Amino acid sequence: MIRYTLVIALIFLLQACGGKDQVELKTAKEKYSYVLGVEIAKPFISESPFNKMDKEKLVEGFQSKVADSEFEGLSKTVTNCIGKTGKEFNEKYNAEASLAVGKINRQRFEGYFKDLDAMPLIDIKMVERGFADGLNKLDIEVLKNEDRKKIMASFEVEMNKKYAKITEQFKAAGEDFLAMNKTKPGIITTASGLQYQVIKTGKGPKPSATSNVKVHYQGSVPEGGVFDSSIGREPVDFVLNQVIPGWTEGIQLMNVGSKFKFFIPQELAYGGNPPPNTIIKPYSPLIFEVELISFEKGAAPEMNMTPEGIR
Repeated sequence: MIRYTLVIALIFLLQACGGKDQVELKTAKEKYSYVLGVEIAKPFISESPFNKMDKEKLVEGFQSKVADSEFEGLSKTVTNCIGKTGKEFNEKYNAEASLAVGKINRQRFEGYFKDLDAMPLIDIKMVERGFADGLNKLDIEVLKNEDRKKIMASFEVEMNKKYAKITEQFKAAGEDFLAMNKTKPGIITTASGLQYQVIKTGKGPKPSATSNVKVHYQGSVPEGGVFDSSIGREPVDFVLNQVIPGWTEGIQLMNVGSKFKFFIPQELAYGGNPPPNTIIKPYSPLIFEVELISFEKGAAPEMNMTPEGIR
């Protein structure tokens, strides 16, 4: 399934341009791009709270380039506007949050297509125009003689080709990383291919697969980026056999009080289907530092606090 709209379709808004002449779609690229923009626009016609945002600021942000170091601050700005659940709206922060949303989503949109080497398939200006026309329902006239489903089906075929090619590269890079990592001093490899390093050995008992464990952890990818962490928060509780296989196997090797570093092959993690909205690439190994604080045999957690990177 193509993921190119899953992330951006929630918070990606471009400029309305109702005063422009009707666009003509002459090439396959123009059709792909225009219809993609129209499809992305649909949630913004009626979905709250994003339909309340300042369109001019969204456009200004979308036209800007932003450094990775700015993302945390931009995300906080958006949270100030819409709350942690995304169901609130504070007009006081509308302008700056709209600017932040534009910046974040231009980077995500282009980043996804660049990662797949798919930028040549689209005309970004035509995506913008399609979104603007879709938002103002001007696409009805432009596409009156076109089969939208057929256009998008053709586009998905091309995107799937790009996706298959680039994910094979991701898979090969992950295998190379693990092959090199297993040769390092202190790395132990199990029969399943799980690799781990003992940082600290505890003296308590070991959990079973049905135990409810309490841990502190930090998850990262081989490239170095952190995608999830409990550091600075309360420890996380979860039932061990309800998470990715690499965790289920690995934490059973730990005594209470131990701290291990796990290098989890993609087969024991997410394979080709990583969680959306993370930096985890398809077929990527995962790296976790985990401290086992305690566990209860066969007990279920009181609430679902399973971290994103291990479900």
